[in-house]
Amino acid sequence: MKNNRDIRAILRKIKKMNRSLFINIMLIVAVSLFSVLSATHQKTYGFFYRELVWIVIGLGVYLFFSFFNYRNYAKYSKVIYLFNVILLLSVFIFGETRLGAQRWIPLGPLNIQPSEFSKLFIVLTLSELLVNKYKNNFRGMKHIVLTGIHIVPIFLLIAKQPDLGTSLVLIFLYCILIFIHGIDWKSILIIAGAGAAFVPVSYFFLLKEYQKQRILTFLNPEADMLGSGWNVIQSMIAVGSGGLFGKGFFQGTQSKLRFLPESHTDFIGAVFLEETGLIGGLIRLGLYLALIIQISRVGSATNDNYGKLVCYGVAAIIFFHTVVNMGMIMGVMPVTGLPLLLMSYGGSSFLFTFMMLGIVQSVKIYKD
Repeated sequence: MKNNRDIRAILRKIKKMNRSLFINIMLIVAVSLFSVLSATHQKTYGFFYRELVWIVIGLGVYLFFSFFNYRNYAKYSKVIYLFNVILLLSVFIFGETRLGAQRWIPLGPLNIQPSEFSKLFIVLTLSELLVNKYKNNFRGMKHIVLTGIHIVPIFLLIAKQPDLGTSLVLIFLYCILIFIHGIDWKSILIIAGAGAAFVPVSYFFLLKEYQKQRILTFLNPEADMLGSGWNVIQSMIAVGSGGLFGKGFFQGTQSKLRFLPESHTDFIGAVFLEETGLIGGLIRLGLYLALIIQISRVGSATNDNYGKLVCYGVAAIIFFHTVVNMGMIMGVMPVTGLPLLLMSYGGSSFLFTFMMLGIVQSVKIYKD
C-alpha cells in the first residue's frame, strides 16, 4: 500500500511538471550532442560518450530536484551560504590550476568547478534574504550595501581564482533580483553610478594582465592575430563562412582542421553556426529565448515571492550566459570563458544547469 501511495504521489508530481520546458531542454541537449560530436569526432569519440553520460546523470539530478520542495532551500539558506563559501575556499586548497586559473577540484576521474554551482547558491540565498528581511521595502543606499555584503565574499573568492565571467554573472544576478523584488528609481541610479565608477577601478586594479588583454583583443583582435586574437578571429571566420544555411553537419572546416581552439566548449556555438548557418542560429536562439520565457512564466504564475525570485534568478543566469557566449563567438563581446549552458561540453556546467532547471520545475509542482 505504501509503495502504491508513493507511486501515485510521483505520478501526481509528474503531471504538474511543465512538459514544454522539458521538451525545450531536450531539444537544446540534442543540438549539443550533434555539435560536440561534429567538433571532436576527427580526434576522438570520447567527448561525445562522456557528454552522453553527463546528460543521463543530469536528467537524474533534474528529476531529484524537481521532486524536492524548493521551499526547503529558504529554510536552510544560511547552511547553503556557508557551504558555498567553504566550497569556494576548498578550490585554493585542493584545486588544480589550468590556463592560469585555479577553478577545478579533481575528484578521481571527475573535475568539479565550484564557481558554477555558486551562482545557483547565490540565487537561493539572496532570494531568501530579500523576501524575509526586506519584503517590499527595499530603499536607499543602506539596503543596497547590506544586501551587497551578501554577495561580496562570494564575488571576491571567485574573482581571486580568477573567474571574470562568473564574477560578472553575480553582479548581474544581484541587479536582476533586487529589481524584480522591487526597488525605487533613486536606488537604481545609485547602483548605476556605482557601477560606472567601478569599471575603471576594476580595470586598473582588479583585472589580471591576461584579462586586460582580452578586452584589448575584443577592441582590436587583428592587433595580435596569431596570439590573443586567434580564437576570436577563427570563431568569426567560422560564423561568417556558414552563410545562410551552413555547410552541413560534420562539414565545418574550422573545427575539422583544428583552426578553432576549444571548439567543443566555449566556442561550440561557432561550430554550430558554421554547419547550420544563419537559419540554424535563429532556431537555436529561439530555443534559448523560449527556455527563458518558460522559466519566467513559472515564476510569474506562483504566488510565493521566494519561488518567483528563484525562477527569475535562474532565467537571468541562462540569459547572461547565452548573450555573452553568443556575443563572444561573433566578436561583439570580450572572451570571458562563459559556456553556452546545456550546449557547451562540461560536466559541472551540465549538472549545475540541470539542478537549476529542476528547481524551476519544483516551483511549478509545489506552487499550490
